[in-house]
Amino acid sequence: MNKLITAVLLLAFTSGAMAQQKPAAKPAAETKKAAPAKAAPAKAAAKPAEKKAEDPAGPVLEKLKAWDAALQTLKADFTQELNFTEAGLKQTIEGNLRYSRPNLLRIEHIKPSRQLVVTDKKDIWIYKPEDNQVVRASWDAWRRTQDQNFSGILDFGNYAALTEKNTATVSGGKDGAPVTVKFVPKSGKDYSLSLTLSATDYFPLGAELSVEGTVIKTRLTSVEKNGPVDAAVFKFSPPKGAETLEFKN
Repeated sequence: MNKLITAVLLLAFTSGAMAQQKPAAKPAAETKKAAPAKAAPAKAAAKPAEKKAEDPAGPVLEKLKAWDAALQTLKADFTQELNFTEAGLKQTIEGNLRYSRPNLLRIEHIKPSRQLVVTDKKDIWIYKPEDNQVVRASWDAWRRTQDQNFSGILDFGNYAALTEKNTATVSGGKDGAPVTVKFVPKSGKDYSLSLTLSATDYFPLGAELSVEGTVIKTRLTSVEKNGPVDAAVFKFSPPKGAETLEFKN
């Protein structure tokens, strides 16, 4: 949040002195006193410094970062709509996610086809039961192959960095309505991410990502924050007989 700086102004005043001169030797009738010197005019007071306008998105971003810092575990169901506008294709995905601070994340797709994603933000496992295939990659390498910097549900615990890398605008929030925060990059790829935040605790219940002709809308339901989460769900071993493809770079 921007700090308001109040400037303290010091006003300097200059006072003039009376200059006296010794009269010349003249007859008494003609003797005149030297005219007093005019006082120097006082300097004009400087104008007060204008206060820097507060960023209207600042308070909302602080609350967004506050819940993110307090989040330890998360359970939620999600629905994700993918609209490939250039190709005219749409797809809807349903599933659930589990998160445990700082870096454990499990995302399971149930519809239209099953897929399991498990990561500790070092390695990522992607398992497709229908193909009996497992992909293993380093987290950083996998992220570099994606068309977006984030999907709206992968940045738990990292929203502070999200706010630093993007410019944010805020709308809504009146009369208990949800707040919408739209992020656009300060530099780099051209995308926009809009988060729909709960009016009570500013938790993002929805996200809409638009990048390179693709729009991804994500909605979270049945949200449980900071409850018990079984650590075993974040462990993954390839099923017997599954083909495993590894990509480290």
